[in-house]
Amino acid sequence: MRTSRAQRGDPMSTSSSGARMAKPALDVGLVTADAQPLIDFYAGVAGFDVLDPLELPNIGTIHKLGCGESILRIMVPVDPPARDPSASFSATAGIRYLTLEVDDIEAAAAAVERLGGSVALPPFELRPGRRVAQVADPEGNMIELGQDG
Repeated sequence: MRTSRAQRGDPMSTSSSGARMAKPALDVGLVTADAQPLIDFYAGVAGFDVLDPLELPNIGTIHKLGCGESILRIMVPVDPPARDPSASFSATAGIRYLTLEVDDIEAAAAAVERLGGSVALPPFELRPGRRVAQVADPEGNMIELGQDG
């Protein structure tokens, strides 16, 4: 029988308000005018599973990619979104990048370019046993690739 974090006594399972996450995952949404390049990118670079899309009348389409219990939602609204021209992931406050843990950072970085993304910082050793790279998807969303070992 599967037990919850609270049942196992995990102190991180409940917030100070008494609420807690309903599943051990973080879902993220990206908004775009063209989903297919992003679907191909995330499936090809990190092995996300392509799930059934969700059509929302008068709103748009949410394309879903699965990674464990997490879902990457790629939203294509009925009205095309404006592009954000900011260049640096640290130039403004807010959610600016995703971190994807991969088992072969060199292969993932090569796949980034092959699938229409760009490599801002090629893989390097951040500290002993930890390699990272900074890349962008085809829409310019920043991603940190990470590999331990």
